[in-house]
Amino acid sequence: MRPLGAGRRWTGSAGLREADDVALARRMAGIWGPAVFCGAALLAARHQPGYSHRRHHVSGLAARGERSASEMVPGFVALGAASFVMPTPTPMLAQLARVAGTTTIAAGLIPVSEPRCPQPGRDPAATASDVGHAIASVATFMVWTAMPNLAGRHGGPDWYRFVSRVLGLAAIAGFMTAGVTSQMDSSHKGFVQRAFLGVVFVWYAVTAVTTSTKSR
Repeated sequence: MRPLGAGRRWTGSAGLREADDVALARRMAGIWGPAVFCGAALLAARHQPGYSHRRHHVSGLAARGERSASEMVPGFVALGAASFVMPTPTPMLAQLARVAGTTTIAAGLIPVSEPRCPQPGRDPAATASDVGHAIASVATFMVWTAMPNLAGRHGGPDWYRFVSRVLGLAAIAGFMTAGVTSQMDSSHKGFVQRAFLGVVFVWYAVTAVTTSTKSR
C-alpha cells in the first residue's frame, strides 16, 4: 500500500524541478536568446541564394515570401522572448529589456518586402510593411544602445558597470555607423550591423553572468 501523501510529495518535487528549470532559463536568457538568433541567421542565409552577411542586413533573411524567413522569423521571436524575460540589475533596465523584446518580435513579425530591405522615404518600392519594420528596428536599436549606457551608471558590481560603459560607447559608435552605412547603401552595411549586434549580445551575456552570480 502506497504511503499517504507519497504522490503529493513526488508532484511537489517535480514542480520544484520545473520551477528551477524555468528560473535557469530566465537567468541564461541573455545567452540563449542571441545564440538562437545568430544560429537562425546562419541557417537562413543558406536558403537565400546570393545572400551576403557583409552586404545585406539580417532583416533581409526574414523578407516576405522568402524560404529563409521560416528560420529567421523564429530567430527574431526567440531573441525578443529572451529580452522580455532576462533578469537585469535594475528595474529601469528590466523595463527597457521588455521594450526591446516587444520591438524585436514586432520587427520579425512585420517583415521587409524584399531581401534588399527597401528604405522608406528613399526607395519608391518601399511598402507599408517596410515602414513598420523600419520603425520597430530603429526603436530596438535605440533601446539596445541605451541599455549598456544606463547599466554603466546604475546597479551591478564595479566590474559590470565598467564593462557596460565600454560596451555602451561601442554601441553608440555602432548605432551611428550602422545608420550611415545604411543610408549610403554601403557594401559593408551588413558587416557593420552585425558588429553592432555583437556589442549588444556581449552585453546581454555579461548581464546574464552578473545576475546569475548575484542570484546564487
